[in-house]
Amino acid sequence: MSTIVAGKLVTMLLLMCVGVVLKQKGYLSDEGTQGISVVLNKVGVPANMIILLQREYSAEIMRGFWLAAGGALAMCVAATALFYVLGRFARMRFPQIGLFVGGGVFSNILFMGLPLVLAVYGTEGAIYCISVTFVSNVYFYTVCTFFLSKGCGAKKTLRQMGKDIVTNWICISAVLGLILFTHSILLPQPIADVLQYATDANICLSMIFIGAVLANAGLSKAFCNRQVLLFCLASLILMPILTRVVMAPFLSGMELGILVLLMGTPTAAVLPAYASVCGNDAERASAYVFVSTILSAVSLPLVVHFLCPV
Repeated sequence: MSTIVAGKLVTMLLLMCVGVVLKQKGYLSDEGTQGISVVLNKVGVPANMIILLQREYSAEIMRGFWLAAGGALAMCVAATALFYVLGRFARMRFPQIGLFVGGGVFSNILFMGLPLVLAVYGTEGAIYCISVTFVSNVYFYTVCTFFLSKGCGAKKTLRQMGKDIVTNWICISAVLGLILFTHSILLPQPIADVLQYATDANICLSMIFIGAVLANAGLSKAFCNRQVLLFCLASLILMPILTRVVMAPFLSGMELGILVLLMGTPTAAVLPAYASVCGNDAERASAYVFVSTILSAVSLPLVVHFLCPV
């Protein structure tokens, strides 16, 4: 499996290089990069959520779906505790520790995790990504938002957090896809084709987006920053190990392997933008994204080889 992941990562890194070149040559502006993010989050990813659940109802799949959701919630809580303890050990205070925790919990499940899960476990495995994604998004827009905004003078109210969740297209599409799945409702072919065409563009667009974000960061010195390296150690190595240890009594086989893999992905590429909205340090957030994404090319094949059951 590690060979499959390594090959897929090479493809993804090459597509990221396309994004880097487009950004550095000026063909892709900041507005254009933001436009790609909008297309992915409001069209491509929601379409993928629904398409993956377009199948006849299966009690076994539903059971795995809820087990993965419960495991994801447990690991989000565990990640919060881990990064908070490490942050305090590194003598961080708010708002720095808030960014450290929020970035550590919010992994790049959709843009990097999903393509790898598809490569290793196929479409059946990708279904469980939906439950992990839904839980992670809800957790991010509540608990992580609290950490990101604490000490920044830009706190969001519970009402604002709730609005972020119920208006999040990814969450909406996950719920819609689950309703269709539980009732074995298959969409008309023209609609299914539209969703499939949108889904097919996801990997290419998401890698170009990440490449553009990395080019915009331009943070080669971040590799020498101890705080950034500690963040990457926790995100890429400690989290998948912790996931394997904590969840092994409750999950097995594909469900456990998928959760371990997803918890070992780098931090989400949208973190700098969201950190800025919360009044936190967008530059440091960019460093977390930049270094963790680069180092994940080495860590993820190792995680799959040593920690992910077949």
